[in-house]
Amino acid sequence: MTGKITRRATMTAALAAGLTGSGGADSAPNKATMKKSGIAGLSPVWGEDFLYQWSPPEALKRDLTPGPSHIRLSSQSTPRLTGEEGVDYAKLFRSMRDGGWSACETASAGWLARKRSESEIREIKTQAKANDIVFYGIHCAGNIIAPDPDAERWQRHIIDAIHSADEMGCQLVLTHVGSMYPNRNTPHPKNWSREAWNRSVNALKRICRDTAGVKIDIAIEAVNSESINNPWAHKRLREDVGDPRITVGLDVTNMVFSNTAFRMTELIDTTFDLLADQIAYVHAKDFSWNSMMPGLNWAMIGTGNMDYETFLARVSRLKRPTNMLVEFLTTNEEYQQAQRNIRSIAQNIGVKIYGTQP
Repeated sequence: MTGKITRRATMTAALAAGLTGSGGADSAPNKATMKKSGIAGLSPVWGEDFLYQWSPPEALKRDLTPGPSHIRLSSQSTPRLTGEEGVDYAKLFRSMRDGGWSACETASAGWLARKRSESEIREIKTQAKANDIVFYGIHCAGNIIAPDPDAERWQRHIIDAIHSADEMGCQLVLTHVGSMYPNRNTPHPKNWSREAWNRSVNALKRICRDTAGVKIDIAIEAVNSESINNPWAHKRLREDVGDPRITVGLDVTNMVFSNTAFRMTELIDTTFDLLADQIAYVHAKDFSWNSMMPGLNWAMIGTGNMDYETFLARVSRLKRPTNMLVEFLTTNEEYQQAQRNIRSIAQNIGVKIYGTQP
């Protein structure tokens, strides 16, 4: 997935009565829960009978207590770890470190395009360690429930990525539950049906079965155009697949709808309260809503609606140190500005960001 902040690429958004829409068959809170708690998990602001609950409580209290864990930052700036041949890995990882980044991932399409020799694998591991860079995962923007035969092709792609991640000593593979259309970024009207949910669950069961014994997290990223578009869907998916390797590649902004755009503190806290033990790593980006129609636009990190103080505090309170991918910006200068903003916000609340930025 790519985005250009200069074009103000529009996020998928929808007017919805629930917190973030349906998360598959029976996965969202029932009507009684919604009536009791306002917007499906967020407390009612003006009382249970008030129609719209889109404004935050006036006396909302935030817990910004920092945790003991540090955060390693990675980005989509260049140069990046790719599948190209003849790479000077010492130079590549040194440039990441010199830019203030301490972790990295790679895109699956390029990475799986060729087989690496044992000597190249050793060199990658050696240079990453020498430069204090954690190569934590492979990012797969695939569609495991696409119309056949594409579904089989993408499921096999994820399986291959998991084995490659294991070979490289990574922690996770990031993927998605997909769309009923061939292009997973296009929302199909049946994406939230029981049929689509069962296709996603069965695809992930197959992937887990074919990689049994491989200790690589299969981190699922939420996207509004797919059935995993809220924290309850994340939780239900793991239960239905029945494998603890199904974890969360947390992207809070990908779960934002118009009704939560100004209630980000509550959405962040609700998500971490429900999923803290399942979060494998997190994405960092920001958004704004400044037009008549409910379209949400990408914004520079720390300048939009995201409550980054609460977000960073909650990440730092996770049990294990966390890698955070800064994404959806355009130039290296924008990525450096985003890193400065994250480090500044973290410093103000006492959260530890690993390493230093020049």
